[in-house]
Amino acid sequence: MSGGGLTPAARSAADAVDATALVADLADLVRIRSITGDEDEIQGRLADRLEALGLAVEVFHPDPAAIRDDPAWPGEEVTRSTLPVVIGRVGRPGGARLVLSGHVDVVPTGNPASWSADPWSGEMRDGELHGRGACDMKGGVAAILAALRALGATGALGRLQGELIVALVPSEEDGGQGTLAAIRAGATGDLCVIPEPSSLDVVIAHAGAITFRLAVPGRAAHASRRREG
Repeated sequence: MSGGGLTPAARSAADAVDATALVADLADLVRIRSITGDEDEIQGRLADRLEALGLAVEVFHPDPAAIRDDPAWPGEEVTRSTLPVVIGRVGRPGGARLVLSGHVDVVPTGNPASWSADPWSGEMRDGELHGRGACDMKGGVAAILAALRALGATGALGRLQGELIVALVPSEEDGGQGTLAAIRAGATGDLCVIPEPSSLDVVIAHAGAITFRLAVPGRAAHASRRREG
């Protein structure tokens, strides 16, 4: 983890990553059943973790109905009553701002018989951690915690010339309204790193999505008699 292209400070932080703590964090997160629409428990746990790592933390509970009225609302697939967003801040406001962001929701587990282990176990087997969301993207969220822990261990968090924001969001798996809520809450910056699984490739662009309504004049008909429509 100490590649030749790193600055001495970056190399020091990379060398300070605690792999054991990272794995423990990931196992703990996988054991929380944070299926899309039910993210309150994991967000509470993560807010506590960020505070323990020295960040100033706010937990936002925007009204889902208000987000739906936002012109940039990306849509949703799951009915929800809460939309918990966790934002942590450290450093000096007014300078350059870096955002680290990850989503905490996961898709349902599906057929239990298709799993070789309990999907909520966080079981370690042959050097691999098994469970729903271990890769997408609780692994990325655990990596954010590991980076913060390493920066804190080397004293780098206290020497930041700008501001570091951590935005942990719900509702990514059904459209992304959690990220929209985080943006509206002020989680914006000069640069954003999102540790989604990418086989360690650096992805610098995304196709995005557009949600719209289309009105078409015509006559309704069932698909079995579609020629009458």
